[in-house]
Amino acid sequence: MPLWFTYSLLATLFYGMLNFLYKVAAEKKYLNQAVILISAITVVISAAFTIIISPKLSGQKIPNILPALPYAIANGTLFAIGALSKFKALTLAPASVVFPVNKSNVLFVIIIGILFFKESPELNQWAGIGTSILVLILISSEQFKISGSNTLKGIFFAVFAALCTSFSMTAGKLASVSVDRTSYILLSYTIVAFISLFGYLRLPNKEEKTNTFNRPGIFLIGSIIGVLNFAGYGLVLKAFAAGSMSLIQPIFTLSILIPIFLSAAIYKEKLTLIRILSIGLSLASVLLIKNG
Repeated sequence: MPLWFTYSLLATLFYGMLNFLYKVAAEKKYLNQAVILISAITVVISAAFTIIISPKLSGQKIPNILPALPYAIANGTLFAIGALSKFKALTLAPASVVFPVNKSNVLFVIIIGILFFKESPELNQWAGIGTSILVLILISSEQFKISGSNTLKGIFFAVFAALCTSFSMTAGKLASVSVDRTSYILLSYTIVAFISLFGYLRLPNKEEKTNTFNRPGIFLIGSIIGVLNFAGYGLVLKAFAAGSMSLIQPIFTLSILIPIFLSAAIYKEKLTLIRILSIGLSLASVLLIKNG
């Protein structure tokens, strides 16, 4: 099994759990800016700890973080906007709608990988890519038929988040082979934290802001999201360094399985025939891409 495939599957697991926790935070009415701020600070602390401790254990010098700054500025800004948009989408539509639609970033990433990184998937890998796109079409078409205006607004925010994610992933692909990855994560999420803090401070409801951090659950969920994000994104960068964006990103569509199943079990969101079929197609897509 190629390393990029192993890294991709592990990252998919972490991001699936992370996305479900975003849903939990939205259901509990936690402020999205506060959740993202706490999670970003957790990532920064985790990355800083790794940068300081790892050289001591390996006998190497602490890496120079400045070369990673331009990549981090692009990634951090795009990630923060995308995360806020996805959180907003989850307040307007079910997780079973938001997460599949949000995975439409695979389309943008495939195009970028082929046009700018000159990647050339094999025939059965193209079949896997096509299958992952079919999943998005099935889920989205179902929701356009049954949804009301609020759900349509949720789909809009999910698609916008997907666009931001695709450009963020492109910055990550470039950084994964050019600079120290942990330094890149540290700087990226420092930017995310400042953007989230700015958004939080600009909220007009002072009482809501004051009461936000009086709820202990927000620290727990935000911190767990941060740890999963740090581990997951580190795996994403390893996968990008070892493989092709146009193959790795479709595998990430599998992360929709975890929040959809958990949301159906815990929040009683309906698991329709099309959604079950889409889950099967997602698995087929991963197998086709792996066996290229």
